[in-house]
Amino acid sequence: MTRHLDATALSVRLEQRDLTPVQLLDQTLSRLEASEPVLNAFVHVDRDGALVAAQAATVRQAAGKRLGPLDGIPVSVKDNIFVAGLPARWGSRLYRDHVPDRDDICVERLRAAGAVIIGKTTTPEFALMGRTESPISGTTRNPWNPSLTPGGSSGGAVASVAAGVTTLAIGTDMGGSSRGPAALTGIVGMRPSLGRIPRRFGFPPIRIDFQAIGPFARTLRDMRLLYDVLAGPDPRDPYSQRFPAEPDVTSGRRPRIGWFTAIGSEGATPDVVASVTAAAADLTTAQCDVVPVAAPFDLAALRSISDILGSAGMIRLAMRFPDRWRAEMSDNARAMAERGLTQTAATYVDALDRLAVWRADVTQNWGDYDALILPTTAAPAWRAEDDSPPGVSTATQGMFTGWVNPAGLSAITVPGRPHPDGRPIGVQIVAPFGHDAVVLDIAQRLETISPWADRWPDMARDL
Repeated sequence: MTRHLDATALSVRLEQRDLTPVQLLDQTLSRLEASEPVLNAFVHVDRDGALVAAQAATVRQAAGKRLGPLDGIPVSVKDNIFVAGLPARWGSRLYRDHVPDRDDICVERLRAAGAVIIGKTTTPEFALMGRTESPISGTTRNPWNPSLTPGGSSGGAVASVAAGVTTLAIGTDMGGSSRGPAALTGIVGMRPSLGRIPRRFGFPPIRIDFQAIGPFARTLRDMRLLYDVLAGPDPRDPYSQRFPAEPDVTSGRRPRIGWFTAIGSEGATPDVVASVTAAAADLTTAQCDVVPVAAPFDLAALRSISDILGSAGMIRLAMRFPDRWRAEMSDNARAMAERGLTQTAATYVDALDRLAVWRADVTQNWGDYDALILPTTAAPAWRAEDDSPPGVSTATQGMFTGWVNPAGLSAITVPGRPHPDGRPIGVQIVAPFGHDAVVLDIAQRLETISPWADRWPDMARDL
């Protein structure tokens, strides 16, 4: 059986021909079928297409011509990413019949690497909520406790990986939609620098260039496998061709890391603070210089800018369906669109100008730190039916992740010390633009000191 093996170990077994891709797919689909009545992580399962891909991988395996370490490995794709021939509904009734005719670049790269795409995972409407519930797919639940949410908007992707259905998944991250859910389910979730994983052929952006492809895994070695396949320039995405040389923080000096657990008067819950504090101590043990710092950005200014951009993006989207959007959008999305109707062009352009200043201020205020560590979410997982944890607003819950996207930075969340009741807590590592290797390196130091690979929710032990 392949239960609880990560993608790296599965790839070794495939290379040694102890297992075929078709056998691996069969076991993956069996776990999916057993877990779906509880988790509701998938909005579409492509059994036929996955079997064709697995059979092709099995032929290559038998001929000794595997395409690489991901050849034959099952992967899921979030419902707002285009996969040719599969539904891409974005969690919305407006797109209930939408089937793209081509792949996004990240999906092209998965196919070229031989990965087996098994289906599309759930997302809230337009990937906007901090929990995963939509009029298309209903409520997705957390493998650690099905009464809790896995977060949003990549809730289906993380639920699948955390439960051991798949070892790898890809989602998206516009304001924490990969990192937040990964933190709430005890896995690794990355938001690469803007353009590091190129994009094309997708839904229209809601907040200009805030969104990135977000890969998921349970271990750092698996994250590197997936990242290495997805990352790299492509002429179809100009953002992907402008990266500086990355620093080597492991060469000849101690990495310098700042850390914080509050932004102004808003902070994380005591259990989250304790987890981040423990991670800071671990990094000191791992030969890093770790010092307390203030957040390098103005949170109030960002919230104002983000609301204007989001409302404008939503009404732009709604106007594609002039006769349907008011009746078919969920309440939150419709309210955003209505706000967008009241905004002037001058208000929008002013928000863009203020965003440019805000971005420059983040760079100026960063200091001489290789990275920052901070909470991923302000609180651990909460009731699946509620918008936010008890005593924590939705805005506060997302404030530690939401600033990374408009700044275009690289960030990763890894499991920290869990809550006393067992709920996962994430620790976030953020580095300057283009320094994706830095967040992977520091995450590796944390995994080495405090491994999490053997932490599994009870339901995963039964699949």
